Amino acid sequence: MTKEERLQRDIARLAEMKAHEDELRQQGYRYIAGIDEVGRGPLAGPVYAACVLLPPDFDVLGIYDSKKISAKKREDLSDIIKERALAFGIGIADNKEIDEINILEATKKAMLRAVSAAYDMLREKGLIASDPESDFNLSYGGGALPSDGRVRENDGGRARDILLIDALKLDIDMDQEAIIKGDEKSLSIAAASIVAKVARDKYMEELDAKYPGYDFASNKGYGTAAHYEGLRTIGISDVHRRSFLKKFEENPSTGHITRENRVSDKGISDNGNSEIGRESKLAKKVYAVKKGRTTGLFMTWEDCKAQVDGFAGAEYKSFADPQDAMAYLGLSGKSNGNTKKGGEAGEAAEEQLPPGNRAYVDGSYDISSNRFSCGVVILETDANGNTETTELKAVFEDDVAALQRNVAGEVMGAKTAIDYCLENGIKDIEIYHDYEGVGKWADGLWKANNPLTQGYKQFIADARRYMSIRFIKVKAHAGNKYNEMADKLAKQALDL
Repeated sequence: MTKEERLQRDIARLAEMKAHEDELRQQGYRYIAGIDEVGRGPLAGPVYAACVLLPPDFDVLGIYDSKKISAKKREDLSDIIKERALAFGIGIADNKEIDEINILEATKKAMLRAVSAAYDMLREKGLIASDPESDFNLSYGGGALPSDGRVRENDGGRARDILLIDALKLDIDMDQEAIIKGDEKSLSIAAASIVAKVARDKYMEELDAKYPGYDFASNKGYGTAAHYEGLRTIGISDVHRRSFLKKFEENPSTGHITRENRVSDKGISDNGNSEIGRESKLAKKVYAVKKGRTTGLFMTWEDCKAQVDGFAGAEYKSFADPQDAMAYLGLSGKSNGNTKKGGEAGEAAEEQLPPGNRAYVDGSYDISSNRFSCGVVILETDANGNTETTELKAVFEDDVAALQRNVAGEVMGAKTAIDYCLENGIKDIEIYHDYEGVGKWADGLWKANNPLTQGYKQFIADARRYMSIRFIKVKAHAGNKYNEMADKLAKQALDL
């Protein structure tokens, strides 16, 4: 589509989306308020609603369903809408209200708050009479409804207003229309959808800084694979909707899982060492590491790569059949027939650690005391293959850092491991961690948005002046015994 064709399309769409509202004005309606919401489906965060009252001569092109507009264009249009609207208001119902009264009722409550805020703005501008006795006086964000639970627009009965709402009707004593796909048919509803989405997206980006690990900045609270991985690694936060996570709490393996990690009920499990004798319907490959940092089977290339990348003389292969992979490692498989049909695999290969220094770190959090902790397992392996193991654990009290929950503990685990190295003259260390940010913040790949991560980033930069530090991401609780040891130590520190 050419630029001219897009322009003509937008002009035609504007006229079409204004047509019904122009008819309503001809019928005598004074103000037409478009209302829409965003955020009914996410697992976390509030639901937002916006109410927008546009002037009759509003002629800005490009306003349409907010989901079909780029983020940059939405932000630009939101600013224009708020600047040129007669009035607008934003209403919010948080995750706790959603859990208490259900998402539909919470959405309606947010919409009522948005209408109230918009009419407060009309009064402030002198566009309607200021009537302190009016029942229509909900405070933005949480005022109580009148005793009968209804809201009335009360301006002396001199004019009628109407609410245009995307697919819903509110318990409010005003004329209203519920319009299916209203953000594609009504200019005012489309404007409200843009204002609401921009406001909520910005809030979710702010939550991402407070609650890292769930990828809120990208997924805005929806159930993406990264979000569910955060739930499995960190747990459910204070801003999650528990009523949306009942199945997850019953079984954390539910939810969106990336294809390479997804397995059938009778397939290969993520830990790579149970139910190996069964054929997976969804896992395309099994990766067998014969020589690497850890010997064994791995279900994703990412996990395999962490064991062999940069390891001199690494030996590994991919297999379509897990029994072939086991045979490659010298375990029970097709070559010797020792694997029971439908049963579990034989003993895992004996661990072979090459020379070097490794630290496994993990964190834990106690909601009752608001304390967090770390567990650290340090392995020092000499040229003869002899390994000395050191176990460390510590507990911390810091209300600001505690907002990061388990993540704070894992960050402090990495710092504890490095402090140990500096104190004991260890010049290089590989740190294995299950929360991605531990390595990303350290390597400057993620922006540090709070005191904990900012301090951690500087700590790593200072430590690297004296030693070599490499970060390796592992899958949380994937059967690695040292990772499990670190997790256990962290819980012991909190007496959990």
